[in-house]
Amino acid sequence: MKNDWKQQGERSNAFTLRLILWIARHLGRRVTRLFLYPIVGYFLLTSPAAVRASKHYLARVFGRPVGLRQVARHLYCFSATILDRVYFLTDQHSRYELQIHHREVFEQCVAQPGGCLLLGTHLGSFEVLRSLAVNRRFPLKILMYREHNQRISSLLDALNPEINDTVIDLGAENALLLTQEALQQGYCVGMLGDRVTQGEKSLDCDLLGARAAFPLGPLTLAAVFKVPVVLFFGLYRGGNRYDIFFEQLVERMTADRTQRQQQVEYWTRQYVRRIEYYVRLAPYNWFNYFDYWNDYSG
Repeated sequence: MKNDWKQQGERSNAFTLRLILWIARHLGRRVTRLFLYPIVGYFLLTSPAAVRASKHYLARVFGRPVGLRQVARHLYCFSATILDRVYFLTDQHSRYELQIHHREVFEQCVAQPGGCLLLGTHLGSFEVLRSLAVNRRFPLKILMYREHNQRISSLLDALNPEINDTVIDLGAENALLLTQEALQQGYCVGMLGDRVTQGEKSLDCDLLGARAAFPLGPLTLAAVFKVPVVLFFGLYRGGNRYDIFFEQLVERMTADRTQRQQQVEYWTRQYVRRIEYYVRLAPYNWFNYFDYWNDYSG
């Protein structure tokens, strides 16, 4: 997989973002969603790389070529989840129908000592979980790169300053130490595990009929700290509906160093299998707008 996702610049400016946020907070979700149509049109006209990536992915998941209508729907789904972050972060969950599947898996994860790794992907909304953690006071830390999409993230996080306290910056030198401390204090540590960064160890796995690289770091971390791994998928289902799924991937990895690599690779492949399952369940929720399979040029 190309490592170009971190180099993709933000396409919005500060004034536009603040305007949309003002409209969202003062005129409501129904009115603000009307602005998503011209936003999608703008990206269709000015983001050829994202449009191409969307076409390539959708053709792969549907098994046939797709047109701009499907690409527009794909971009609209992404835009809708970004807008919904405004309401999740300002504790307006009552606007939504949140269907939680296998809630007991997550409750067991929170209840046990020693913490756990909560592993997600760029499929649907991970933000719905982060905002629920802040507003319902369960222990969660998020591993992420603050520098990526910094403009929109900083504006959205300003809606709820407590969000900043949930973040461990993966770009910081002490990120591993802070992660260890959080786990020892019983936190669930959440992260997204479907993008490889420059220089990171990865494994080629089968996804939608072709090979793509996945980072080994998330499950290596779980193996080193010997914590359970729970998968999370927050799928946007249209309108005001989200389906939230929890699955236990592995109860605990206990292999010694000689067998750790083999075990990490095995569970990474299982993680990718579950990604494919949920991709097919909600195909327009896939938000990796770049050459994910590294099999076309330009």
